Parts: sequence; structure tokens; C-alpha cells
Amino acid sequence: SSGINAEYGGTTLAKHSACTALLWLYREMNFVKELLLEISAPSPHQSDMSPQFLTAYERSLKPHHNMVSRSMYIVAAKTIPYREDILRALGHDGMKNTDAAVLTDMRTYAAAISHVTQYIERFYINNRLLS
Repeated sequence: SSGINAEYGGTTLAKHSACTALLWLYREMNFVKELLLEISAPSPHQSDMSPQFLTAYERSLKPHHNMVSRSMYIVAAKTIPYREDILRALGHDGMKNTDAAVLTDMRTYAAAISHVTQYIERFYINNRLLS
């Protein structure tokens, strides 16, 4: 963090800087966390994951994107595989109750991502770079 501290000078984020890159990494990690939580949420009758993808996007990245980026995510949402295909692809190791294990892992990874993003968020808030 010393490189970032030296870079931002305590007041603003320079365009194309490590500090700005870390901010976007933080935002993307929040998106991944939200997506994992959405996919792993109990929804036995929900096969189409597009609504979950868009909900995760709205909670994380949408406020920081322009119209072009927003439209790209809307198009990307239409290409998301079905829930059962995601679970099968991630859990294809011959275990019993594979879906339950994958869903548990998703929630575990989301919690781990949350710890990292909270640390980054505190850094930005403490240095008045994020409100």
C-alpha cells in the first residue's frame, strides 16, 4: 500500500494509476461476490441465471459504468448458462451431492472475497478516496 499511498497524494485518484486499478479490481471483486451469492441462493425453480447476473451487476458495477458498458453487461447476461449447467461444470468430480458442495463452496468463496473487499474499502474510505 505504500506505493498507492505515494501515488494518490491523499486527495485524488489519477487516471491509469495503480490506485485506480485497485479501485476497479475492488468493484469487479464485488461483482464476483454478488454473482456467487446470487447463484448459490436457494432458488429451486430458477434455471435461467440472467436475472441473477443482472442483479449482481446492479448491486456492484452498474453505478460506475457508462451506457456502453451497461449495454455490454445486458448482452452478456443473455449468454449465462443455466444454473444446473453451472453446477454440473463446477462440480464434475464424481462426488455425491455435488450441487450442494458447489453451492457451499460458492458461499465460502463469496465470504472470502468479502473480507478482501472490506479491507480495500476501508483503505479508500480512510484516505477519503471513496465515499
